[in-house]
Amino acid sequence: MISEDALWYKRGDLVEFKLNLAGGHKTCRGVVVNTAVLFGRGARQIWILDMDGGTPEQQTHWVNKKHIVHEEDIISRIPSVVIGADTILRDNPISYPVNDGKEGLREIPAVTVTISMPVPVRGTENVRDSEESASTK
Repeated sequence: MISEDALWYKRGDLVEFKLNLAGGHKTCRGVVVNTAVLFGRGARQIWILDMDGGTPEQQTHWVNKKHIVHEEDIISRIPSVVIGADTILRDNPISYPVNDGKEGLREIPAVTVTISMPVPVRGTENVRDSEESASTK
């Protein structure tokens, strides 16, 4: 697993990056949503906000969608705050896209939290009796 601290761009940063399409490179801007791994290298999952020089079809297909980008393809961090970035992050909880071979690409939560709940113990007298009988042997 890749450490979030080892990456240059943090979750929620507004960044500019290159998107390599068949028609050539397109410069895009987006919000870093998650950590990812792409071809064994550290990458970021980015919510694409806008694209320079894209055709209407490309705009429809890529803008307002998530895409995984290598950190080397990110040009810079933009020192601005996107209005609604907290909503984008809230709607995209931390997860990893996984291709399981059967269902195709799906997202698996990166963090699973287990909370232990106290449970009342019944029959504690039997437990005490068995502990006392074990200690006398």
